[in-house]
Amino acid sequence: MAYLGSAVSNTLVNSLHTSPAGLVWHPARSSRSPANHQEPQAARLSAVLCSAVASCWTGRKGRRSVNFRVRRTVTAERTARREELMQPKTATSKKWHWKESITVHYAKAASKIPGTDTAVVLLHGFGVASFHYEAQFGPLSEAGYTVYAADNVGAGLSWPDFDPAPGTPEEICSPGTEWGFGKPRPPFEEMVIGEQLWVEQVKDFIAECVEESNVIIGGNSLGGYLTVLATATMNTRLLGRIKGVFLLNATPFWGWIPNRSKNPDLHDAFPWKGQFPVPESVRPLTLAWYNTLRNPDSIEWLLNFVTSNPAGVGHELAERIATMADHPAGAAAFAQILFTPQADLTFEEALDEVVKCNIPVFLLYGREDPWIIPYWAARAYTTAPDADYVQLSPSGHCPHYETPAAVNESLLRWLQDKVPVDGQGPRQDLPGSIGASFTVKESDGREVVVTRRGFAEPFRENELAWDEFPAWLQQMARG
Repeated sequence: MAYLGSAVSNTLVNSLHTSPAGLVWHPARSSRSPANHQEPQAARLSAVLCSAVASCWTGRKGRRSVNFRVRRTVTAERTARREELMQPKTATSKKWHWKESITVHYAKAASKIPGTDTAVVLLHGFGVASFHYEAQFGPLSEAGYTVYAADNVGAGLSWPDFDPAPGTPEEICSPGTEWGFGKPRPPFEEMVIGEQLWVEQVKDFIAECVEESNVIIGGNSLGGYLTVLATATMNTRLLGRIKGVFLLNATPFWGWIPNRSKNPDLHDAFPWKGQFPVPESVRPLTLAWYNTLRNPDSIEWLLNFVTSNPAGVGHELAERIATMADHPAGAAAFAQILFTPQADLTFEEALDEVVKCNIPVFLLYGREDPWIIPYWAARAYTTAPDADYVQLSPSGHCPHYETPAAVNESLLRWLQDKVPVDGQGPRQDLPGSIGASFTVKESDGREVVVTRRGFAEPFRENELAWDEFPAWLQQMARG
């Protein structure tokens, strides 16, 4: 998401350290896919410039008083307010004790149709939590699906039960108020809050908490990335329950420290890989960034940047994001997330594994996303050429939040076609022909056009990266 301040930086460095093979359009197995297509420079440049703008703006906001101490005031009122903000208003909050040392918060909305046995598991992006899917719990559960959304460890209300590395130095904070900067204790010596832990969390959550036999899994931004990684690495028994995967403007890369198996020399060049405690050498950068990105003004600017309708963002979302990291382990978790190494599988490799398992894939992408521009949706489509692919416009990086009615309508049409809860589908279908569309009216009166995309039409997604670049630069300038 655009308010994923650290994700933007990860994108930049990942761009610079990608192997040459990663800079080439990977042709799909289908002969319909454009072969040997070079990745447009605009796609990478968009990530680079976006990172630069975010970094410069962060510096501008923090220039008056650079403070490497964690600025956090803990009161009973603030804690109660945080608990309130983190819980979705449209679902029931529950807790799951994981790894004997972590309490995971998740939300559940039970199916409103008795006797159904299908679950939808929603994975959130970086910087938010399960509350970001408030608009999906009701419509999906009313249609007969039981809906789950868990907070990733280090987000929302999912945190270690105790200080993973007690003894935080006083120069970082007031004594006893921050966790993770002292001496690590079991079981946190090798644990890193980041993508590999989150992938493990997703798989264990489905195995231990999702009761339904049939599971559809999907996510936005980082959540989409975790969706394909978790599905691609599931054991046979768990994989047999997965009946569909959907991606909402999925982040196609994460992390900037190279994977050990793919680039061992460069991986080993980084002395710290995110384990507790956070070393002194990275504290100034991570703590200053952590303090700045929790600033409500910073958050609102980033939210306005990635949405096609800034007026619809609202102050509550900014307050929720600012409040989310207000936990004793927040600063240490933020530092770990920044420095976690890349996963063994890239996004495209993982998506390819999902395709090989014959799991239906649905791509729902907001067209006006300034970061995951249409090029990235097209690239995912070349990896999964049999996927259903729709484009929503106007809609930005988080279409499920910005244009929930359009996303819910599109998703339900796909679900009721691929995984009908009563086994009697399809009831509805997406537009049948490539280029066909339908219009959905949001609660505020805005109309969103949902268009089916694919290879049967003149394939211009690759060129769209260039076509839309001037408008993207203008949007950057306005920000």
